[in-house]
Amino acid sequence: MKLLYCIPSLSESGGTERIVTEKINFLTNVPNYSITIVTTEGRHKTPFYKLDSRVNVIELDLNFNDNFSDNLVKKVLYTKIKLVKYAFYLRKVISSNNIDICISTGGKELEFLSSLRTKCIKICEFHFSKNSRKLFINSNKKAKFWNTIANIRTKQLVDQTKFLDRLVILTKRDEELWMKTNNNITQIYNFSPLEQTETFSSLLNSKVIAIGRLEDQKGFDYLIDAWKIVSKKNNGWTLEIYGKGSLELDLRDKINADNLQNSVSLKGVTTDVRDKLQNSSIYALTSRYEGFPMVLLESISCGVPIVSFDCETGPSEIIESNDCGIIVEDKNVAKFASALVEMIENTEMRIEKGKSAREKSKKFSKEIIMNQWLTLFDDLYNKGK
Repeated sequence: MKLLYCIPSLSESGGTERIVTEKINFLTNVPNYSITIVTTEGRHKTPFYKLDSRVNVIELDLNFNDNFSDNLVKKVLYTKIKLVKYAFYLRKVISSNNIDICISTGGKELEFLSSLRTKCIKICEFHFSKNSRKLFINSNKKAKFWNTIANIRTKQLVDQTKFLDRLVILTKRDEELWMKTNNNITQIYNFSPLEQTETFSSLLNSKVIAIGRLEDQKGFDYLIDAWKIVSKKNNGWTLEIYGKGSLELDLRDKINADNLQNSVSLKGVTTDVRDKLQNSSIYALTSRYEGFPMVLLESISCGVPIVSFDCETGPSEIIESNDCGIIVEDKNVAKFASALVEMIENTEMRIEKGKSAREKSKKFSKEIIMNQWLTLFDDLYNKGK
């Protein structure tokens, strides 16, 4: 089985890059599987996460992101030129490497993949919710014009995916939404990249942790607002936020303006998520929207209970009936703060939810999830013969 994965870049520290790298490393060790990767953004960039040396990486160096800030006319023109080149190169890669299955991770290849003239099977594994483009635009712009743009972009996404051989999505909630427009849907959860061990957090350290890009989507402004309330009641606890992004200075200014610099710290990117989680006692998620937040899977793998907004989508399919954490009304900062205080002050509750977290994590093991992928690949391949 010869697989081709298309992803903009592997040099970033995001969740998509991490889970795709982990999948590819797993598949490389499956007998009779060979993996090729095509990237579009940059050349000679080192993967952020360790990639098996047997994987064939082809860097096209098209750099769609270079035109992101151009005016609309220039951006459209250069993007169209690059898409023509990308389609030509991708078809050439598929042909010369005898690719059986081409897998998009939701990048620019979706613009043309379903109509690309090639006999290989075409899949998109979509790492966001169906409404992600609408949620992204609405989180930044509230005008009616931008809502119209968001609806157009969502329709484009449907048109780009409905004629693929398979669209793999992350959550049951998203499956319901996609089934209204597409007949090619398979739902497979992400797995936790952290292997099961016998070492878990003691849940006795006075530390809350959050991990993610310092961007609007992750809602760290909400978390700091909540922490302002929490810090008045629990002075001994600290909040550590790991990640990098364009909002770092804004968040630092917010922390200083709220006089929280003694209890909230921005720690930058970490390459040892397990260590940071195992030395924490609560994971906090205040995202405006998600696909299926992998960091929550990492958290429960370390036995760390969660306090999370009930954002679209994902958290409510991990935290069920408040078993391994507390799910809070979306964007309700006061209730989020209250839930954090409850978890902080009740050590027995924290430990019980930590036990539930460890048990829940078995459902999202790499072996269970990747066997679902292997079954899907086999079924599509056998049907295509």
